[in-house]
Amino acid sequence: MVGLKNLREETELWQVVSGESEDVDDNDSGNWITETLSKIFKDYKPENIFNADETVLFLQCLPQNTLTFKKQKCFREKQSKARLIVMLGANMAGHQKLKPLVVG
Repeated sequence: MVGLKNLREETELWQVVSGESEDVDDNDSGNWITETLSKIFKDYKPENIFNADETVLFLQCLPQNTLTFKKQKCFREKQSKARLIVMLGANMAGHQKLKPLVVG
């Protein structure tokens, strides 16, 4: 694995891409945060401001990629669609964490 790591660092053949690019202008979002959001937050205590987000936990999934020898046959099977959706949340102060809500 050390050789593969060195190859990756030297050749820059792989990259991980996630999210979307250039959806929102950084200046617009910065202005909105400093002006509009601060006006909304001034009426509330940090203990009363919550943030929640969802994530998906895939079950019974095999890795997307695998390493094999050139002459070895390797077949790919369909991925399992079994998954759980989990919602996590906490308040701005970080003192109160909501119990995870699991939908599956």
